Amino acid sequence: MEKKKIAYIVLACIIIIGIIVIAFAGFNVSLKYSPNKQVSVYIGKEFESSDIKNIVKEVIGNNKVIVQKVELYEEIVAITVKDITDEQIEQLNVKINEKYGLENTVKEDIKVTQNSNLRIRDIAKPFIMPVAISLAIILIYAGIRFRKINILEVLGKIIGMNVLGVALFVSIIAIVRIPVNALTIPMCLAIYVVVSLAVFNELEEKTQRSMQEAKKK
Repeated sequence: MEKKKIAYIVLACIIIIGIIVIAFAGFNVSLKYSPNKQVSVYIGKEFESSDIKNIVKEVIGNNKVIVQKVELYEEIVAITVKDITDEQIEQLNVKINEKYGLENTVKEDIKVTQNSNLRIRDIAKPFIMPVAISLAIILIYAGIRFRKINILEVLGKIIGMNVLGVALFVSIIAIVRIPVNALTIPMCLAIYVVVSLAVFNELEEKTQRSMQEAKKK
């Protein structure tokens, strides 16, 4: 029992620290979700994304670069960086021209788009309704399946443990400064599923024990 109390205290401390970090420093958001610039260049032939990435790193001296092939024939490259100056765009154009034998000009053949940051709530928004529906179904099923246990205990445990699990995960991300990216929400959903299964297993065991004790009596 003492170990359980200590574990809950440690978890509470981590979550509190996480809340403080989020309040004062926010999350460490990946390049894709933070304010960035996207430079689109028409290559017109096959190219390796790794070669473009090396050219960009050479020009801007930054390892945070996303290079994607776009369009049906993958002849256009979209380069996403935190920031890039007009001078660096000129250098980038020169090096790409040299690499692929092109005669692109910055004004005519290169498009630069300024992207604002993507809010985390906007990332999570598509998942809210499915999770709410699934949670409602889980609670209804749990209320029926474990009706011999106090209903408030059953519902409170399912909701409480899920909130605790996700809060702990989010707090660790904030404290350790792990970048929030496309995998963050799926990982939260995975935690939600695992915690729900663990709680169901615990309630199932409790129900079995209660039935065995009732038989003995």
